[in-house]
Amino acid sequence: MNRRRFVPGLYALLIVVFALWQGQVFAQGIWPEKPIRVIVPSSSGGPTDLATRLISARVLAELHQPLLADPRPGAGGKIGLRLAAQAAPDGYTLVMGNPGPVAVVPNTERDIGYDILADFEPVSMVMRVPILLNVRADVPAKTVSELVALIRANPASINFGSSGVGQSPHIAAELFQDFIGVKFVISPYKGAPPAVQDLLVGSIQAMFDTTTGLPLVRQGRLRTLAIGSRTRSALMPNIPTMAEQGFPGFEISSWYVLFAPAHTPQPIIRRLNKIVNDALNSAEVRAQLAAINAEPIPGSPEDTREFVRAELANWGNIVRRISKAPN
Repeated sequence: MNRRRFVPGLYALLIVVFALWQGQVFAQGIWPEKPIRVIVPSSSGGPTDLATRLISARVLAELHQPLLADPRPGAGGKIGLRLAAQAAPDGYTLVMGNPGPVAVVPNTERDIGYDILADFEPVSMVMRVPILLNVRADVPAKTVSELVALIRANPASINFGSSGVGQSPHIAAELFQDFIGVKFVISPYKGAPPAVQDLLVGSIQAMFDTTTGLPLVRQGRLRTLAIGSRTRSALMPNIPTMAEQGFPGFEISSWYVLFAPAHTPQPIIRRLNKIVNDALNSAEVRAQLAAINAEPIPGSPEDTREFVRAELANWGNIVRRISKAPN
């Protein structure tokens, strides 16, 4: 037999045999044999961490292995995404993405250490959360216009915090600067919880936030002036949109998407997708989402990939608008 023909043919046969064996292994339920780690590219207690914990009970019930959150805050989420991109594609490492490292940073930096479309397998969308403009209760502003008047009168009197450079609340603050034509201080933190804590004690006076400050808003210790989404939230119907407050075109919301490293076997991706979607469609999780002013966005891995592509374009438009703003 011609050796040149035999070797490539044998190689191709081995690939087919391995693929069949791999599918059989996962079909028999050998995976998972140990806990599954979810890298959370933000601080514990923030919305990205919360999105992970929403699906953890369902994963444990279905797979009989715990889903362990691994917080890796910093660098606008890039630290966590880089770590996930380098992980073995064996189904034991996932990452919960949010707009910052998934759609904003790829539009603001050249070398971020990963390619969001090439280095990850989308598993499922999880939830969408509106971005709120919150101020301390003692700030003398009941509307966005009143807040703008305070900033214009004395820009140093109102300092904003954010959950990190490149994260959606930080971009919202920069977009707000562009809308009002006044620069103010924006202090980035390693996640929303420490920023909200400083807002509460008075180190900062305002911030765009998603879920972290909601309990304090309900307690009356913080005040929500507006919501950044296109329409009012059914869960907070009394809060006007930024457009209703005189800022048409100001539309920003946050979302959370589960990824696996590229080349993670499709049987694992499909099984995880079903578990996540089953969780999002359950009455218990929907009630938990409603409590944090969030809505579920279930979908297939293919839906998730198209969603990410669209959000890359959307945030690219926002970033370009901000970058063209005069200093």
